[in-house]
Amino acid sequence: MSARVLIADDDRDARVLWTAVAEAENLQVVEAEDGRQAIEILKEDANFDLIILDVMMPFVEGYEVLKFIREEDRLAHIPVIISTADRTTRGLTGVPVDDRTAFISKASGLDNMRRGIIQSLGRKAE
Repeated sequence: MSARVLIADDDRDARVLWTAVAEAENLQVVEAEDGRQAIEILKEDANFDLIILDVMMPFVEGYEVLKFIREEDRLAHIPVIISTADRTTRGLTGVPVDDRTAFISKASGLDNMRRGIIQSLGRKAE
């Protein structure tokens, strides 16, 4: 069974980019169009090896989804990449940031996105 990733981003183009990078790393992709949909998916299915979250999404922001993930025992171990266009850490108050959480700028390019996925999954870069 291949590793699975949940990509939650309201920007279709960002989901396409993350999906291309994830599939190149042989990950099976599940997409969510907003934070609320991401939480609904995670309530039904905790079988993910990685979760990629946009920060600014309608209904529920990425940081709120991250809080939900870290507070759920069956999800707390899953590495999370926060994908953001914001270069600051504002909004992080009360957000559980730990060694299972990485931040990648959307403008950093496909190579950095790939490195982020590889590192989050504990794989070695080729």
